[in-house]
Amino acid sequence: MKGLVIAKTRRHYVIEANNETFTSVIKGTLHLHNLNIVVGDKVSLDKDTKQIISLEDRKNFLLRPPVANIDQVLIVMSVDKPPFSLFLVEKFLTYCYFAEVKPLVVITKADKIDPKEEEKIKEIMAHLDGYACDYFITSIKSGVGLDKLKAAFSNKVSALMGQTGVGKSSLINALFPEFEREIGDISEKLGRGRHTTREVILLKIENGYLADTPGFSSFELPMDKEAIAQNYPLIKRYFGKCYFNNCLHLSETGCAVKKALEEGKIPPMIYQNYVKLIEETNK
Repeated sequence: MKGLVIAKTRRHYVIEANNETFTSVIKGTLHLHNLNIVVGDKVSLDKDTKQIISLEDRKNFLLRPPVANIDQVLIVMSVDKPPFSLFLVEKFLTYCYFAEVKPLVVITKADKIDPKEEEKIKEIMAHLDGYACDYFITSIKSGVGLDKLKAAFSNKVSALMGQTGVGKSSLINALFPEFEREIGDISEKLGRGRHTTREVILLKIENGYLADTPGFSSFELPMDKEAIAQNYPLIKRYFGKCYFNNCLHLSETGCAVKKALEEGKIPPMIYQNYVKLIEETNK
């Protein structure tokens, strides 16, 4: 029998299988194998005891927080308080490309922009068009973009990342009012009176799942400088075209990225953000 891990504690796992949700453990003889099972993993179960007997291969894995088999990550950014950050968007996109997860960018609080500042939205959209990634302009207050965004969750396993205060919780509550009820249901199966977001939980919504995650907005990229060079937006398209295979696109001879920058094919701001990320990476 196959199952999906939708929540876990140190020793117990909440499994969804055959339209049933139940608590399980790893079969005793398998503890020696040190299975690192995380939320989102697909597992095989003993048909009689419903204990976990094996871990299925993953299609991807996010390290922070640990969650597996994600179809898409929604990068949630605000146009106001906190203000939109191109650098953070590019940092999160780099992580998504590295983890082989499709990124979507969601801009919140569009109603906060004064009509006289509409150029700000157009500028943001121009940058996102340049990345060739899907994006949504939304407002909980006016309802703009919510229906289109909700449809993007259907039949997908999704996770969120973004700064504190961008409106992630408010956005999800507006899209899926049943969100809090689902958290309560899973907490009960874990034997807890109330859920606090200290662990990852997969919530079933809109014919798909949403990963409720702690601390997803603040982390150092689990990548070295070469991995950043190979996955940074726009920069990554030049991978393998430089004279040196391990080129970091800083001062190396025969750098295709530096040439593209000189030819205007890469915006200076994006290259400056790339250099900033490279410089703050210690690996």
